Amino acid sequence: MDGHQSTRPIGGVPAVPTRRCMQRSQPWPWAALVSVATAVVLVGCAPAPLTPVDTGAHLQAPTALTPLQQLRRMAPAPGLQLPDPLRAARQALRDEMVDEQGIASWYGPGLHGRRTASGERFNTHDFTAAHPHYAFGTRLCVLSRDGKVVEVRVNDRGPYAKNRIIDLSRAAAEALDMVDSGVRRVQLWKLDAEETCDDRLDVLAAAAEAG
Repeated sequence: MDGHQSTRPIGGVPAVPTRRCMQRSQPWPWAALVSVATAVVLVGCAPAPLTPVDTGAHLQAPTALTPLQQLRRMAPAPGLQLPDPLRAARQALRDEMVDEQGIASWYGPGLHGRRTASGERFNTHDFTAAHPHYAFGTRLCVLSRDGKVVEVRVNDRGPYAKNRIIDLSRAAAEALDMVDSGVRRVQLWKLDAEETCDDRLDVLAAAAEAG
């Protein structure tokens, strides 16, 4: 009987009294195990976080424009003056006609009668000039910004002052009305054998009118 000692002999030998375990086996925590397993399965099956995909939208071609919109985009900004190829060519031609531009000065006080670099004597009343590199005897046309012009002959070297392109005799300086100021901004060019200042001025004037 459950709960009593058993003395029934087995094979003629008295049985050793035994006592059945009265304790019940503890139940397994199945519910907890099932919950854990379910959570693991759910985590494993959960979708991975989505990574943004570069669709290349910034590289896509712009939407089609109407012809009118295309013309508006091509039009220059208001007030913008586009270069005129013909005008630029004429300006380049005028620049080619002028050999140098810069400041002219004059010299001569106390030098009248002295030898110049060319060997001839300096005459302050002649229309001569000193220039750094033109050959002696070269004829130059000198034009001031106010339109006065004079033809001179190179017979000396100079000027030696900084930022000067030519030194004129007093007679040439008077023709340009620069004796009092001492300096004047000018343009100058070399004259051909038979060319005069008036010939070159006519060409310059025609180019200016055409431009």
